[in-house]
Amino acid sequence: MDFFEAQDHARRRTKWLVLWFLLAVLGVVIAVNALVFLIFQGQGMGEQISFGFILPVSVITGGLILGASGFKSLQLNAGGAVVAEDLGGRLVMPGSTDFEERKLLNIVEEMAIASGMPVPQVYLMDQEEGINAFAAGTEPSNAVIGVTRGCVQRLSRDELEGVVAHEFSHILNGDMSLNMRLIGLIFGLMAISIVGRSLFEVMRFSSYSSRRNDREGGGIGIALFILGIGLLAVGSIGVFFGRMIQAAISRQREYLADASAVQFTRNPDGIANALKKIGGLSMDNKMVNAKAAEASHMMFSDAGLFSFGLATHPPLEVRIQALQKSWDGKFSDSDLPPVARDHARPKQKSRSPLDLPVISGLGALDEMGNEERLRIENGHKIHEGLRDNWKRAAHDREEAQALVFGLLLAEDGKLRDGEMRFLEKAAGEEAAQLAQQWQGEVRDLHSARKIALIDLALPTLRGLSPLEYERFLKVTQWLIASDAQVDLFEFMLQRVVERHLVSHFEKRGFRKIRYTKFSQLSEEANVLISTMAGVGASSEQEVRKAYAEAVTSLPGWNQSLVGGSALSELTQILTRFDQASPLVKKKLLLACGRAAAADGDLANREAEMIRAIADSIGCPVPPFVEALEETAA
Repeated sequence: MDFFEAQDHARRRTKWLVLWFLLAVLGVVIAVNALVFLIFQGQGMGEQISFGFILPVSVITGGLILGASGFKSLQLNAGGAVVAEDLGGRLVMPGSTDFEERKLLNIVEEMAIASGMPVPQVYLMDQEEGINAFAAGTEPSNAVIGVTRGCVQRLSRDELEGVVAHEFSHILNGDMSLNMRLIGLIFGLMAISIVGRSLFEVMRFSSYSSRRNDREGGGIGIALFILGIGLLAVGSIGVFFGRMIQAAISRQREYLADASAVQFTRNPDGIANALKKIGGLSMDNKMVNAKAAEASHMMFSDAGLFSFGLATHPPLEVRIQALQKSWDGKFSDSDLPPVARDHARPKQKSRSPLDLPVISGLGALDEMGNEERLRIENGHKIHEGLRDNWKRAAHDREEAQALVFGLLLAEDGKLRDGEMRFLEKAAGEEAAQLAQQWQGEVRDLHSARKIALIDLALPTLRGLSPLEYERFLKVTQWLIASDAQVDLFEFMLQRVVERHLVSHFEKRGFRKIRYTKFSQLSEEANVLISTMAGVGASSEQEVRKAYAEAVTSLPGWNQSLVGGSALSELTQILTRFDQASPLVKKKLLLACGRAAAADGDLANREAEMIRAIADSIGCPVPPFVEALEETAA
């Protein structure tokens, strides 16, 4: 199963998730009605219960659950940051100089580059001394990676890489979005229990004074106290159903994430040793945050949470045995060090920023979505090949904006002069000079490193204020339209940046799947394929050859080559494909890729275009470079 298939599988499981939730709601409603009947029966009023009485009880109970679930789901539209902050996470700033935070950020950045997705924001749970982590978000654009303080302190770099790779696989496999939906549903099922517990706690502390000062008031207090206990007991049924759904959804996905992490890092010992240290902690690995139960299914380990016997994770022993067949059954110690004891990855001989081998185009396309294309070593080498001042600039609010402006500046001197005057007026003279400097530095970079710089800059750009964000978008849009020409790469770059920032600033939430068959978008696909066939072609014959190569991957194709399209049409087409299922997106990317690689290779510009199209429709695609171990300097 490749990542596209895994995402489609997760998407289809969402329908079952909704069905299980509705059955759970029905079970809780029946339980509440049964409790009401028993209370009335105990008071000798059982004959007074009728359908007219049961109906409002059912409506109130079901309404409370559905209302709470809807409220939580609406909150989650803001992305993974909501979950991270609920769990006590603190945003780690991209430019942090703290040793442990820097190590974590480097690992996350390298993995994002290797997997072809924007760098997620990173949250650190300072109060949690156990070993745990999670990935949260409605889509890669608003994903976050959260780790406990114990995770960065107790684990070696290889072990931390294994844990973070596990979380990245949840993003790439589509589990993250499924898990976010599950949080909303679980919160609804826990609503009655939460109300009961709150009432119980309030009346427990107030009942004594009520009894002392007013017997009647004390009687009401006792009644409410008993009601709180009853709601807590009935609510536990909803909690039980929630745990059952969490376990059904999560357990098998954890095995897949462990296997993907090994494929990603090429190091089974890293994640296996992290699991051994969790086993060595035993109950000391329990999370202290009260809201951890809602998100237990998306954690790296079960965190010692009470689960009614329905664990959301497979046993540690089983997970370790699957990774290390010769494991001796012993867990490891993981004492907290008095000071940071780990060391950064050893520096290797630096490579030229332009020195990356282009991969064979057709070979890379045939492996699109395959785990074999995921190699954290590629991400590390690309990351190491970026100059330190470039990385520092990508972590700076002003320079990160200037980087994007620089990539959009025209190469023609006369046009660029006009754009510079506009930039000086719209963003300031310093921003304009920085943009011109960036254009000169990155213009000839290998596509993998050029896109990596954009990926590194995105977490910084998410830190813009709303006014800065609006100004930034207006400037990029003006630069695209300034020369009155259709420059496809500039257009795609602007689409990529805008997509990731819109998801963050405008809280778009979960994306609906409207198209599940490629035939529903065949005309739109034909426009994109025809456009890609013209990228890098020097004659009409080459365009036709590239188009013919592309449609060989589409049996029953009945479209024909079309001419150039306006940017507004391409925008609408990409928006529709953004609402397509993962397998439909894969077909489009394969066809566009074959058009670009009709001559057998993906040139720099062509690779940039494929990645930009993939990014703009929400598909992470690893960089198109050879396995770098064989070409290390």
